[in-house]
Amino acid sequence: MPLHRNTTQKTGRSLAIAVVVCAGVFGCATVDQKFGNDAWYQKTREGTAKAADVSTKAVVQAADASRTMAAEAYQRMQKYAAERDLLKTFTDASEHSESVVLEVLHRQQPAKPAVGGAGTRAGKGGKTGTGRASGPGGAAGTAPPTSVAAAPTTPDQYTGSLRWPVDACIISSRFGARWGKMHKGLDLAAETGEPVYAIAAGTVIYAGNGLRGYGNVVILRHDRNLTSLYAHNSELKVKQGDTVVQGQLISLLGSTGHSTGPHVHFEIREGDVAVDPMLRLPKSKFADLIDPEPDTRVASAIAR
Repeated sequence: MPLHRNTTQKTGRSLAIAVVVCAGVFGCATVDQKFGNDAWYQKTREGTAKAADVSTKAVVQAADASRTMAAEAYQRMQKYAAERDLLKTFTDASEHSESVVLEVLHRQQPAKPAVGGAGTRAGKGGKTGTGRASGPGGAAGTAPPTSVAAAPTTPDQYTGSLRWPVDACIISSRFGARWGKMHKGLDLAAETGEPVYAIAAGTVIYAGNGLRGYGNVVILRHDRNLTSLYAHNSELKVKQGDTVVQGQLISLLGSTGHSTGPHVHFEIREGDVAVDPMLRLPKSKFADLIDPEPDTRVASAIAR
């Protein structure tokens, strides 16, 4: 009797599994047969098909746009390479005032969460500084902002990769000693209007032309320690307080402030200390054109 009962139970389970499999295989056909002539069902199927078609087209369009942008960047890079001798003269006209940058960084320190998870209030009376984006030529100016707590989502440490701030350029001045002082960034020369992009996701902690010598400048905070700066722009595309993603257009390259010609003065800082961007940026596919005669230190960084 127990043996017979077990056999019966196994047979029952096998039949149940077979029913489930058949339902899975023939379910769609059964639904089509049952509701195929109903208007609501036909509209649902048409909507699903259209959605799939739209998604496919969006993917194809995005891929085409990416290829087009890459091709256009290559063409601009070839042009800049041919004009290298001229572009190499486009640099900062004088050293910048580092103190005004440090003032922004200190006032824009990320808020430390209070007990219970509440964020620190920003500034005296909770007021924040202004940071309107400037129009062409930097018509709209802003003074250094008052204390504003950084976005509560600021990570403790940025763990992603970085990208170049421009897709095509010539390095006109490297990080290091220059004119008896320390040049604390890279000067990347190109034509006025060359798009300038965020090297990583972050928050705009300054956007304006109130920092002496820098012209129209954007400063991004990427984590509690890492920031990037983009100076001498012809036009700003973001405002203070904006959150940006990596590769987002933040400005157009120009020659505002203390500048001898169109370029972006680009800095990366860890805390208050400026670091050589070539040691942090990835190898560019245009490395030989961007910097055809790198010194040993830069050549090592590009080859990494």
